[in-house]
Amino acid sequence: MRKVAGLLALLLLPLLAAGVAHAAEGIVVQSAFVNVRGGVFELNARTIFPLNEDVRAALNDGATVNFDLQAVVDKKRRYWFDATLVDVILRRELSWNAVSQRYILKDVDRGEQQSFVALDEALVAAGVVNAWPVVVEPQLDADATYEIRVRAGFRRGRLPDALRALIFWSDGWNRSSKWYSWILPR
Repeated sequence: MRKVAGLLALLLLPLLAAGVAHAAEGIVVQSAFVNVRGGVFELNARTIFPLNEDVRAALNDGATVNFDLQAVVDKKRRYWFDATLVDVILRRELSWNAVSQRYILKDVDRGEQQSFVALDEALVAAGVVNAWPVVVEPQLDADATYEIRVRAGFRRGRLPDALRALIFWSDGWNRSSKWYSWILPR
């Protein structure tokens, strides 16, 4: 019985080590801050998306990879739960164009796109957010305190039709960072 348990432990060890290594390659919101311009609170953030084999494999298979930045503004309350004032998501989509041999990063909401020769360049660009309007001054009470939280993540997006038929049972994969939070400046 001991030999069976020992053998089982040896067989599972590589899987456990792979899981620990996989968890270590996380997404990190490196910095985030808000500028106030004309009564509009604009979010600036830098996120590190690691060069991940899941991302590379998905792009090579013809799938897209979605990169999201979620911003939440909560009104702090002393004797009750905090109230969520704003909960918005900036969505970007990365794909591989086999004809041009370039990675295409598209801002889903604005329709703007950029192209890159290298995947690591595209991942850096996916993590840069400049002057994203998240809240306006009239939404805020003058006497209240507000906390802003930011979290980044990526997930597999659309699949080509032929590939979708082959792996219909797969629900994809998601990764996200820890929340990065601070008190909203006034």
